[in-house]
Amino acid sequence: MRDKNNIVELMSNYYENFYKNELGLPDWQERIKLRLNEEENYCSRFIDWFEDWFDYDFSGKKVLVVGCGTGGELVNFKNKGADIYGIEPNKNALTISHLKAAQSDIPKENITNGYSENLPYDENQFDFIYCYTVLEHVADVEKSINEMVRCAKVKGKIFIETPDYRQLYEGHYKLPLPMFLPIWMNKIIVRFFRRPSDFLDTINKVNSRQLQRIFNKSSVTSFRVFKENKNKMPKIRFRLSFFVEIIQYTIHRFFGVSRNQIWVLHKSEIRKSKIL
Repeated sequence: MRDKNNIVELMSNYYENFYKNELGLPDWQERIKLRLNEEENYCSRFIDWFEDWFDYDFSGKKVLVVGCGTGGELVNFKNKGADIYGIEPNKNALTISHLKAAQSDIPKENITNGYSENLPYDENQFDFIYCYTVLEHVADVEKSINEMVRCAKVKGKIFIETPDYRQLYEGHYKLPLPMFLPIWMNKIIVRFFRRPSDFLDTINKVNSRQLQRIFNKSSVTSFRVFKENKNKMPKIRFRLSFFVEIIQYTIHRFFGVSRNQIWVLHKSEIRKSKIL
């Protein structure tokens, strides 16, 4: 019980700093409440969807979570029978992951402090590597991807989800930001909304074309997955959000740029890409 209370306190402090202090979200308190049950509210959907999409069984698989954060995915993969590992650069988040690992019988040494550009694992170690909303924060996107490919087994899978920053939206701030503009311009807009802007300095404006070029140089087959019904024409509403949605829909409809991008990599000696 003491460990559970400690996790709640640490999670509350961690996400108050993130949602309130770093992003200035007006609904930060509600978001913290959801985060306290992040395994269900935030960290299961893509794991469950991957099982459905590829008829994949995680039981007995050696799985690495790159950027494991506060440990929600670690718990979910463990519950599915995986031999789970994680790496996280933020030491406050890592402390929470270690506490959750202890509760879920995950060896502490499996959860490591480190960076995606220099994964502390040998080649061909993992059946499955999970990288959710991480690449937009790394220092070197190509090196991070190459490290994941290196550590995946031949015929292993790598799941990547990250924003496509050619769209008119920033998912951390929940704001209609034209992220194709320079950061200093984005900062002016964020300050107009009376939000702190320093967090923008942590964002790497990754996009699908950039990732495609990297994948084409790697020994992987890459699949781009578009979620069904993601980009339907928005219903007419006389609010700013409606006009933002219209622009987002237009960007996707005519330029093929979604707000987020989902990739699945299959490690092999064949280099080709497909769109699903």
